[in-house]
Amino acid sequence: MIKIATWIQSKIIETPTYIEIWEYEQPILSKRKKDNVEKKETPDWLKNTKYTFDELTAQGQYDSLKRKQKHYKNQRFAVARLIDTNFDNQTKFLTLTFKENITDIAYTNSEFKKFMKRLNYQLYKTKKSQIKYLATWENQKRGAIHYHIILFGFPYLPHSQLVNIWGHGIIGINRIDVDSAENRGRYVSKYFDKDLELKEHKKKAFFKSQNLTQPIEIKRLTNQPYEIDKQEILFTNNYVRKSPIFFQTWDEQGIPHKEIGFEERNVRYTKIKKHGGTHT
Repeated sequence: MIKIATWIQSKIIETPTYIEIWEYEQPILSKRKKDNVEKKETPDWLKNTKYTFDELTAQGQYDSLKRKQKHYKNQRFAVARLIDTNFDNQTKFLTLTFKENITDIAYTNSEFKKFMKRLNYQLYKTKKSQIKYLATWENQKRGAIHYHIILFGFPYLPHSQLVNIWGHGIIGINRIDVDSAENRGRYVSKYFDKDLELKEHKKKAFFKSQNLTQPIEIKRLTNQPYEIDKQEILFTNNYVRKSPIFFQTWDEQGIPHKEIGFEERNVRYTKIKKHGGTHT
């Protein structure tokens, strides 16, 4: 009897303390729905069509908010991986508070960005961004907006100097002290997951510098499952994922319409704790 190999598509993400593996029962295939209507070029007036939030219907606005909330909920895992990958013995946790009860997020975001530029110039004497950071904002009980920032590789600056550079009120800064290396990303990322449903749909919930080191990510197609030999498995789960399939059809007038379908795929997720604290 001839044995037919079962191909598995896998995604592996590795940080200094964890390895995460997603194994899909079959490769992700792109599909396009065939139509008897002759394919035509998309008219120029339909290209790059994008509606603002206020232009959407009530249902469209609701769907947009739900998608954004789901996106940011998922982002907390990406934030934890970035923290784990970039964490060092000079990582600091910084909080910026406005002394006035300011609730205008457009204004506070602008002041936050100005502060980061001033801080960068103070440290490195250049306008080119050198600071490595992750940041988020949230509303205090009194309604005022404040910012939580994680600074990686951040040298010592006197507190009074930081207050002067900020210029809007109170600053709190301290080193991140957690009981073990594998908890640091989870501990700090909780600040990035607070009250996401209350944040305005028009503004970003997170900010990050472009110079952060990214986790190692590998995608591969193989007929062998990931080999776990004497490694500490923290969590494993089997679930069914609905993967979107996008395709395009044309009506009788030759007007294209984007459509979406879903394909169910079995997925096995495994999270492994690394030993040694370095990339392999």
